[in-house]
Amino acid sequence: MDEPLLKTVWDADVPASDPRFALAVMARIEQRRFRRELATTVGLAAIAMVLLGFAMPVVEITWRESFAPYASNLVILAVLAAVTLVLPQFLPARD
Repeated sequence: MDEPLLKTVWDADVPASDPRFALAVMARIEQRRFRRELATTVGLAAIAMVLLGFAMPVVEITWRESFAPYASNLVILAVLAAVTLVLPQFLPARD
């Protein structure tokens, strides 16, 4: 190196770190992050439940008047669609 100051800084010993302190700091950060994510998840779940509570009467009326007479046909359609989409995933590809 050409710069003597950079050489002395580069060659200087790095101070020792305390692994317990670093672990404690990381644990606190992780706990804060976990609490924040948990609060977000609980809040979104509560909002979803309230919205579902408001929408359910409309969904029930629509189901009773429109789809209930055809429920068996809808179930058959769903099973056939699922088999059509899932069955190729279980069969090996052949050239």
